[in-house]
Amino acid sequence: MTHPTHSPLEHPQVSRRAAVQAGAIGLLRLGMNHVAGLQALADQDTRPKARSCIYIFLSGGLAQQDSFDLKPDAPAEYRGEFKPIATSTPGIHICEHLPLLARCSQRWALVRSLTHASNDHSAGHHIMLTGRSDLPRGFNPNQPRPGDWPSLAAIAGTLTRPRNNVPPAVVLPERLIHNTGRIIPGQFAGIMGPQRDPWFIEASDYEPLAYGAYPHYEFDHQDRAYRPHRSQFQVPNLSLPRDLQQARLNSRMSLLQGIDRQRRFLDQMASSTSFDAYRQAAVALLTDHRVRDAFDMARVPGKVQDRYGRNAFGWSLLMARRLVEAGVNLV
Repeated sequence: MTHPTHSPLEHPQVSRRAAVQAGAIGLLRLGMNHVAGLQALADQDTRPKARSCIYIFLSGGLAQQDSFDLKPDAPAEYRGEFKPIATSTPGIHICEHLPLLARCSQRWALVRSLTHASNDHSAGHHIMLTGRSDLPRGFNPNQPRPGDWPSLAAIAGTLTRPRNNVPPAVVLPERLIHNTGRIIPGQFAGIMGPQRDPWFIEASDYEPLAYGAYPHYEFDHQDRAYRPHRSQFQVPNLSLPRDLQQARLNSRMSLLQGIDRQRRFLDQMASSTSFDAYRQAAVALLTDHRVRDAFDMARVPGKVQDRYGRNAFGWSLLMARRLVEAGVNLV
């Protein structure tokens, strides 16, 4: 009689899904007749299809040891100075100063595996705003370059389908500018070309010596004497000029369409195509009442404004919510 030989290092290959199913069968006292049903359920994609996304990027925001990973049992030089509190999710503790987030932890997910290898702020901005952990060749932390990777907003604005006649992606409340005046790279279309740059809604005045959009907790890591609070938030004026009523605007658009018909041979030019796209988006912003209402903070009840915060950060979050309700895909 012969017996098959096996290497002592060989082990049966079991997929994670199969292991989970086998564990479920044992724990739940299910029989083998339930395996087919479990397999069918596992193969179904039950994830919701999100229509819009709000990406809140905190430039120089809270460190993880002060917010979601306080490491209370670590040595003093590694743990945060705040105390952890329990959330509604067993085993998850976050900072004591985030009680409302702790209360609704069933509505958010905590990802601890996201990281990158750069200790440079400008490179870190580029990585987090583009989704690429590798820096492009010739990357310059002091200024954007045409060879930079495209930002997530530029990609979404180019590849996602517009809804409700509004731009598919916008960025607010300002461009990211260092206190020295240099523009931080990673915000633009980069290799996709300037015609693919995202729409920037400039609603917050640039204040080079202000740190943070939430004035009550602004801080300056260099502890200088002058500490202004960035409290102004200018809503873009999207109303039509008084001398340009809707009928007159429609007439001008008809004239533009007639000119376009005479310029068909220019339609293939990239500059003409990009100009036409920007013009259509600008007209949509002027004429669509849903977009105008999304920008009009005066229409928001006072209690809602107080809930979000009457400052650049709170207004930005509130405007982002109203823009995705109007049909913008990515804010």
